[in-house]
Amino acid sequence: MSGQFLQLAGLATAAIENLCVTEAADCGYDDTHDYDSALLRTRDHGNLLVRRAASPSAAQELRSRSAALVALTPGVRARLPFDVPRQLGGGLRSEPPFAVYSFVKGSPADRTPLDFDSELVPEIGRAIAAIHGLPKQTLVDAGLQQWSAADVRESTETLIRRSDATGRLPGALADRWGSAVDDPQLWEFSPSVIHGSLERSSFLVTGATVSGVLGWSDLRIGDPAADIRWVQTLDGAVMRALLDEYTDARGASVDRQLRQRALLYAELELARWLLFGVEHRNPEVVADAEQLLDGLVTRVRSLDESELRHATLPVLDLEEVQRLLANAGDRSRAQQFQRRRAETESAPEDLGDEFDDDLPAGEAPSTSSERDEL
Repeated sequence: MSGQFLQLAGLATAAIENLCVTEAADCGYDDTHDYDSALLRTRDHGNLLVRRAASPSAAQELRSRSAALVALTPGVRARLPFDVPRQLGGGLRSEPPFAVYSFVKGSPADRTPLDFDSELVPEIGRAIAAIHGLPKQTLVDAGLQQWSAADVRESTETLIRRSDATGRLPGALADRWGSAVDDPQLWEFSPSVIHGSLERSSFLVTGATVSGVLGWSDLRIGDPAADIRWVQTLDGAVMRALLDEYTDARGASVDRQLRQRALLYAELELARWLLFGVEHRNPEVVADAEQLLDGLVTRVRSLDESELRHATLPVLDLEEVQRLLANAGDRSRAQQFQRRRAETESAPEDLGDEFDDDLPAGEAPSTSSERDEL
């Protein structure tokens, strides 16, 4: 995309009145080539990020992101102990759409080791709790999605049924997941504001502090366990320390079955990967998903945990399962899967925004695919 940063800088100056760009640089493509991105240094607005959609799924994601960021009013943001990108301008109705965001400093948390005694672990737990403690009425007023416990349960059942209909889902997993859906006590929770697509890389960190959170285009009212799903990929001791801090921060608002549903959602990511491969007729993805699902069956049976119900406490230091969930295909395929996730459920897509620290004069930023996920 060499030279396109000039076009993107031009779009930014047209979208933001009196914007004075003093320096611009390419940010490179994300692995799925869904966005053109440029980092701008400006005279009065600090560092900005410009993103232009390069695919239909990215266009949908960018528009969902805009609605989410509008819903995060200054009053709502003041309740969060970290920064959230602001959308300063853009052309959401143009083809392709683009948007200009404020730049939030920090490094993605997946570049930082997480040990159970790390100060960053409780920071992340408190950050998630802060999101879930936001006032729901603000999102309702903004017209964002509201998912009741019944809606979440029905959506989960639909996902399992669609996966089973491919004829490629192991029967042991269909039974395991089906028994979870059929357990009414597992779904006794109060919906809260949720981020909707949290991953470890969604958190920006500076030292031992969470400085920002990316990926807000799935913002909605729903099951808080959805934001805990990714925690299942962590080391068992780290997972427990993080969830203990989260529970302390939320207090009585945490339902007893949150960890069980989070585990269910983590396992269902493999079903989504299977559906993606089948529906896009990609034999490599299908084979990858089948291998991962078979590995999950083996691990679950070895632990004698064939059922996932409300009485089943997390026995999980599921190291093999954690590796499966964390490394479902290589990085580019996993990112592609996240981009297309909305195609396998009736929920919004992913969002975010930011990059590296200050841009040295005359030097292009070194941008990773993780940061390009906004």
